Amino acid sequence: MRSTAWLTADLIRQLETLQLSVRWVRAGRAIGGRFPINRRGSSVEFADYSPYAPGDDIRAIDWNLYARLDRLFVKTYKEEIELAVELLVDATASMGLPTPEKFERALQLAICLGYVGLANRHHVRLGWIAPGRLAASRRFRQRGDLWSLVDATASVRPAGELALADWMQRAAAALRFRGGQAILITDGMVRPADFFRAAHVLMRRHLELRVIQVLSEQELHPGRTFRGGLLVDTETGTTHQLGYSPEELARAVAQHNEQLIRFCKRHGILFARCVVEEPLQTCLMQTLPARGFLQ
Repeated sequence: MRSTAWLTADLIRQLETLQLSVRWVRAGRAIGGRFPINRRGSSVEFADYSPYAPGDDIRAIDWNLYARLDRLFVKTYKEEIELAVELLVDATASMGLPTPEKFERALQLAICLGYVGLANRHHVRLGWIAPGRLAASRRFRQRGDLWSLVDATASVRPAGELALADWMQRAAAALRFRGGQAILITDGMVRPADFFRAAHVLMRRHLELRVIQVLSEQELHPGRTFRGGLLVDTETGTTHQLGYSPEELARAVAQHNEQLIRFCKRHGILFARCVVEEPLQTCLMQTLPARGFLQ
């Protein structure tokens, strides 16, 4: 059982003053929320026209518009939906190094962001990016589910390796990702191409993707502590003779992280970095609001 001493009444009160920022919503869990979308079909309020696509209901075609433009358009209507929030936490072996506090911080962030979602009546679910059978919590819907959210993290430990994009592909189908917001919490210790493919899987499912990179100071500045020798990959067990100078190692790490940041910026994905050694409140009340995650 993990300690919850960090989840104080004062922290919970601070979380209740926050909201998840939402830039756009293309789909959701249920009708009757507060996020308007345009949807094909029928509803109370007409919204706009959309080009006809095979499979659209022919009853939605505006034949008067066709007579004027000689092109098929269907009517779309406004609906208000509830937001689905997918909190995807990296639980591979690298998240447990160089210190167990890194994975604990990832869990703390997931619980806090989940509670912010619950306090604002969103549908919140936790998913664990780990090898083997897909693991995810049920969907939580109300403030009182906070401790159930905490309990969902109790048995999770970082272990193993996987291809991030392959996990996303399986999860998108099995967990039925269909719009809303996905918050990926990871150290980003994957091949950039794998990270890029995983992000595209989520974006194709109409999810507004956000990425929080959790790293220790030692990982951000490896040249200060690692001077060379044999490097063992904790996830694969493979070894690499490391001949970098401290400056070259620091530069390689910085370039890797910069690739992830540039990709996110190019595709409109919010990106933030939370450093393990900083207080949790610094990330929640300063870093994430400054990066547009919270308001």
